[in-house]
Amino acid sequence: MSHTNAVPSPETARTPEEFVRLLRRLRAWSELTYRELEIRAQRHGLHLARSTTAAVLGRGALPRAGFVHAYVAACGLTPEPWLGARQRIAAASETRGADIPAVPAVPAQLPCDLADFTGREAHLTAIGEGLTGASGTTHGVVPVVAVSGRAGVGKTSLAVHAAHALTERFTDGRLFVDLRGASSAPAGPREVLVRFLRALGLPGPIAVPDAVEELGALYRTLSAHRDLLVVLDNAASERQIRPLLPGVGGPAVLVTSRHRLTSMGPSRSVELGPLSPDQGVAMLARIAGADRVAAERQAAADIVRLCGRCPLALRIAGARLACRRQWPLDRLADLLRDDRRRLDELAIGDLAVRERLEQEYAALPQEARRTFRLLGLLEAPCLPAGAAAALLDCPVGLAETRLEALVDASLLTAVPGEGTGATTTYRMPDLVRLYARERAGAEEAAAQCRSPAAQRPVS
Repeated sequence: MSHTNAVPSPETARTPEEFVRLLRRLRAWSELTYRELEIRAQRHGLHLARSTTAAVLGRGALPRAGFVHAYVAACGLTPEPWLGARQRIAAASETRGADIPAVPAVPAQLPCDLADFTGREAHLTAIGEGLTGASGTTHGVVPVVAVSGRAGVGKTSLAVHAAHALTERFTDGRLFVDLRGASSAPAGPREVLVRFLRALGLPGPIAVPDAVEELGALYRTLSAHRDLLVVLDNAASERQIRPLLPGVGGPAVLVTSRHRLTSMGPSRSVELGPLSPDQGVAMLARIAGADRVAAERQAAADIVRLCGRCPLALRIAGARLACRRQWPLDRLADLLRDDRRRLDELAIGDLAVRERLEQEYAALPQEARRTFRLLGLLEAPCLPAGAAAALLDCPVGLAETRLEALVDASLLTAVPGEGTGATTTYRMPDLVRLYARERAGAEEAAAQCRSPAAQRPVS
């Protein structure tokens, strides 16, 4: 302990806020972490959860007597003077009609896990190592793992599955928010911070600050040194994420985004691609029935291939088969073989591959949309930058810049060439290419109709 400074005295406190401020000074004097306080309290036969300590010291409300007793004893002092001061302040507060809120519950905001989750073992290992510090995160730094990938590849499912698997590690709670990054109305930082503060124990009757900076500071205070997992799903950009990051070690953050979050400097980046063929068949079997898949193994493999091994498309295909037990698998495979109708067939209920791709397309800048449409007109799924330059009628360097923008948006995959001087090849997934071709047909035709030549009357 540090005995160079005077021991804080509770006798000077007159309000709950002053009393809590002295409790914070007492911890600074003791030089003990929340974890060390919890362990020392256990040695005294007392219970002092880290989450409770963080919540109490982050608020201005008068804590319960049991907490004060355990906390002061863990700091190495006699609790009685502090309990006496607390009783004096509580009596004065009751006279003024003040309300002392209860200690908050541990937040558990994760959506339910998917029963048909399949594969991704290596990705789950990488996420676990990145979030728990096993990957070498500097002490005191908040671990951040960013999962990127195109629409429908299973980013949210992976994040939720990983977060559930780490529940025992993050005992102080799990926060979750859909940032709506692919929509026209993404979540703002104030909206999310208010939700998080309420979940972390800020009492409902207490007004929250208006300024995002003040909200962020309060959020960082309440989340400090807590074993808390924050899942930020469907992020639009680093700018949307930064105000939602805790300030010091203890919490960890798991982010999903269709974009590569390069400027934020995550502890680990996980790029998510399609399932392997075997994993795709296994997922289809879990949804549609293992007996049906085993009886029509080739048809199942065809469905997986035609779905581009995309988890969203496979979940839709499996759900359609599960709703139509009388269908042979080959019937659905035949429907999917028609390129003109494949996206129509990959829709059920509120799930639709085309709708997800529409969101991705709408978020692109105008020039990137044009590049995307033109690439959809090609029959070959892969092309080098030189061929793209000819298609786009621009220099190779500019073509590479436009292609890389689509790579960052997870609509193209860059395949490095082998050997010295080999060029990069760019690949567009089949379902993405079908949608790009649709957009090219619709928008290029509309542009021609709007052109002066098309509107000039025939003499």
